[in-house]
Amino acid sequence: MPPGKPLTALLKSATQPEHLLQLHALMLKSSHFPHHAFPTARLLASPLAPPAYALSLFAAVPRPTLFHHTAILRALSAFPSADSLAASLSVLASARARLPALDEFSFQPLLALCAKMHDGAEAASVGKQLHALVLRYGFLDVLSLRNVLCHFYCCCGSMADARRVFGEMPEKDAISWNTVIGGYVRAEDVGTAVEMFSALRWSGMDVSVTALINLIGCGWPGESVHGFCIKAGFCIDVKIAAAMIGMYVRDGSVECAAKVFHETTRRDLVLYNCMVDGYAKAERIQEAMDLIERMRQSGLRPSSGTLVGVLSACGASGTLPAGRRVHELALEAGLELDTALGTALMDMYFKCGCPDEAVLVFDALHNRDVKAWTTMIMGFGVNGQSGDAISLFCKMEEEGVAPNEVTFLALLSTCSHGGLVQEGKEFLERMVHHHSLTPSREHYGCVIDLLGRAGRLDEAYELIRSIASRGDATGWRALLAACRVHGNVKLGRMVQAQLDAMGHYHPSDAIQLSNTYASEGRWDEIARLRDLEAQKISVAKKEAGCASVVVSC
Repeated sequence: MPPGKPLTALLKSATQPEHLLQLHALMLKSSHFPHHAFPTARLLASPLAPPAYALSLFAAVPRPTLFHHTAILRALSAFPSADSLAASLSVLASARARLPALDEFSFQPLLALCAKMHDGAEAASVGKQLHALVLRYGFLDVLSLRNVLCHFYCCCGSMADARRVFGEMPEKDAISWNTVIGGYVRAEDVGTAVEMFSALRWSGMDVSVTALINLIGCGWPGESVHGFCIKAGFCIDVKIAAAMIGMYVRDGSVECAAKVFHETTRRDLVLYNCMVDGYAKAERIQEAMDLIERMRQSGLRPSSGTLVGVLSACGASGTLPAGRRVHELALEAGLELDTALGTALMDMYFKCGCPDEAVLVFDALHNRDVKAWTTMIMGFGVNGQSGDAISLFCKMEEEGVAPNEVTFLALLSTCSHGGLVQEGKEFLERMVHHHSLTPSREHYGCVIDLLGRAGRLDEAYELIRSIASRGDATGWRALLAACRVHGNVKLGRMVQAQLDAMGHYHPSDAIQLSNTYASEGRWDEIARLRDLEAQKISVAKKEAGCASVVVSC
């Protein structure tokens, strides 16, 4: 082994899965694996080890100790999945059968895994059974284990159980209070979260930064929380300041957010990013750009996260010069063109009507994930380049990138606006049969709109009736609009009757049907329809749509 570099230090400094393979080979060569318990357990517990690899290492240990069992459970908890849960249960069963006794650390990784998989019924059931085992083994008085149990119930949304575990604690630490307050915040029970915070203050325990951040995020009036932070001297903390900036931005009070930012004496990259993002969300792009420049002058290098929000605002407002300047800033800062930054740049260029520049960014991306491909397909569709969008999708499949539901939604929308009826129907079938994806209402809505634009109204009507949920109002209204365009009065009446039956009344429905009657000169029907609608609608003024793109300063 390298002189002066212990094996445990090498294991701790590993940053890539390839490092683990090299260390595994070194441990085999030096007879440390599997005979030395501590380095073997460190190798097993590495978060870089995929579950299959970690389990193969565990299987190679001839007589695994409790230390080894706990290590493999920790490794599996880093990869939440049904397979990891099943493997963890098997390892725990093995430990109970082989070993004379367990300790509290044997249960914590599995409970943490169940908390990460809180959306699944199986994980919730397993977590409750583990609670019973903890009680049976007599470890319920261990504070750290009670905290993990409380966290599990909070993640599952079982706040009554979490509160009972919390109430039965003989002693509580800051983690206990932060966990239950955070649980009520996630459950959107603001009143109880504030009550728990007040109880924390009355308990005599010091208020932690985590508890305050939870309170700031719960939707309680910002001025009250801000006032407490000032009185308690927490405003100098960068994390608190960042949380308050986010709170004021969500409330639309960008001026208050800027006041918090300027009053914070020590500013780091995260704080600058929060304020830049706040300006971007308020569409105050010039102020965001000025803050980025000020940030650079202070010696901080912008990150990908600094620029993504500004690019999104530039795309939404069509401010092309600012978007190009952000691109220049990324190049000047030497930022790696990762997926997040590359996707934001492509989206901005497409929305500003510059597809060629978006293609250049896409070509410069080294690691193109499904989001990058989908952004390109969607951008081509928005710019009327249906052929390029379809060709890119074919290339995406050739390179082995699996499309998702959003990819197919972009494709179907492209086909709808391009009038590609056959291609749209084939993509819907390919989504289901080749990629095993379930179409949503939005997917069906695109196809209905596509068929309606092409005048295939009966086919669109049969499709929307075949959907198990009978479609949504958006799909029916797309069909109603198509009835107006093609003058199909009979079907238009049926569609409006369906919308009325669904309880999704909107004044535009009557206007669409009136226009359908007008296309055939059926003025008596229009008069009758107006009489029927007189008690439901008044004359509605339609707001004119507009779009703008800034092409020069």
